[in-house]
Amino acid sequence: MSLKIIYVDTPFWRAEVPRLSLFYGTIDYEDIRISREDFLSAKKNGFTQSGHYLPFRQIPVLIINNYSLTQTGAMSRYCGKLSGLYPKNDDLLAAKIDQIIDICTDMTVLFSNYRKNIETNINHNKRKEFFDNVLMNKMKLLENMLLNDNYFKDLNSLSIADIAIWRIFGWFSSGLIEGFPTNFVKQLKTIQMICLKVEKFDFVKEWISKTYHPDYVRGNYI
Repeated sequence: MSLKIIYVDTPFWRAEVPRLSLFYGTIDYEDIRISREDFLSAKKNGFTQSGHYLPFRQIPVLIINNYSLTQTGAMSRYCGKLSGLYPKNDDLLAAKIDQIIDICTDMTVLFSNYRKNIETNINHNKRKEFFDNVLMNKMKLLENMLLNDNYFKDLNSLSIADIAIWRIFGWFSSGLIEGFPTNFVKQLKTIQMICLKVEKFDFVKEWISKTYHPDYVRGNYI
């Protein structure tokens, strides 16, 4: 089987979940990192410069034997099943994991829509207000849900949901987003625990060493 993941050269959660899932499972795949210019061109015509098809003119895309699969949830579940990070025979657990991927998508879309539809220029005070009144409310709902589920509090368990939480909160707390606070994760004890848990796995440490730029700030979890 031939596998390729198409994305830009950044550890954004939408790409990192399938990337890390395959890496965890020692499953061979081609990690194709295109330029921003290549992506902007592909948004117009549906193809990267090397001819890879983007069905919805967005990335990431997982190419499976020349079939282009898109959407974060579909890609993450597929790679999670291959690697053992997503259940094949436990429908309830699968649904629990799905809801984490979905709320991570919700939070990403909320911020994306804010930037596209509301923000005319970067205003740190307005961004902090958006973070406090919109995003943090979602984060607290997620924290409360995780707090009441023993599966996600298990320090030995790992799924695509844990990787998604680790990376999206790494992004939100990294300081890379102007106007967002960086010290909020410690208020969300279960989310903090999950982020710290994920970073303790040897394959994650290896992945960070192998693929993250030296100056990239992963996140503030303490």
